[in-house]
Amino acid sequence: MTLTEISRYFHLNETIQKNREALKFLREQAEPAAPSLNGMPHVSGVKDSTGRLAVEIADMDARITYLEEQAEQERDKAVAFCATIQDARLYLIFRLRFVRCLTWAEVADLLGDYYTEEGVCRMAYNYLAKTEKEKPTAQSA
Repeated sequence: MTLTEISRYFHLNETIQKNREALKFLREQAEPAAPSLNGMPHVSGVKDSTGRLAVEIADMDARITYLEEQAEQERDKAVAFCATIQDARLYLIFRLRFVRCLTWAEVADLLGDYYTEEGVCRMAYNYLAKTEKEKPTAQSA
């Protein structure tokens, strides 16, 4: 598995979180506002800001649902890859980073005093590079 493949779940989770924040903002915007009582005349023309927001909210909800389905599939792939790792320390690093979606700093903190953010990152990337080299390639007959 490549870094790009194993990172998909992690990145999808980040995207889902950003979309949820945007959805929260849209829902806040859709809440009824206090009427303007300034006595000034209103501009002619019809604007349906509530309807526009409702459409945006529905689209964002659908997008989040789609991303969650994709993320579940990618999570299953990441879990399956982690199950192939024999080294207990590397297994834990991969589970924490690519399944639980922790930052490298959080992974290092959980592993203990002897680990750094850079160190755990390097261990994971070296392992991926090693497994990529060991992967059998298709040879022509």
